[in-house]
Amino acid sequence: MNKFKIQFDDMPPKELRGNSRTHWTGKIKPKKILQDTTIAKLREVDPGCMGKVKIKYTAFYAGRPIDIDNLITGMKYAQDCLAIEGIIKDDNPEHVVGMEVEYHRVPHKNQIKLIMEVFKVHD
Repeated sequence: MNKFKIQFDDMPPKELRGNSRTHWTGKIKPKKILQDTTIAKLREVDPGCMGKVKIKYTAFYAGRPIDIDNLITGMKYAQDCLAIEGIIKDDNPEHVVGMEVEYHRVPHKNQIKLIMEVFKVHD
């Protein structure tokens, strides 16, 4: 598979974002929920091994947008699932060669979502 996308019905949990002051014990439950959700979605798509990838996050937000660095940090555990599921060998810069974030304002909170697109990078 050369690309796939999965959709989350919300932004990454505030406890996992880069600007969070949450104690590590407060991150355990949101991390597990995010990873379990991500793994289930990845198994539905079943993309197979992709080698090197580029990731694009498209955020549909109402209110104030999450800063790019905080959004990417908040999705770290979802990105880890790519390695857990064998889609990439590791999530280091050798295997994740680029990340991009795009924002779109939506009028209502019930339209908030985050799309994670993963593109295979050919050598």
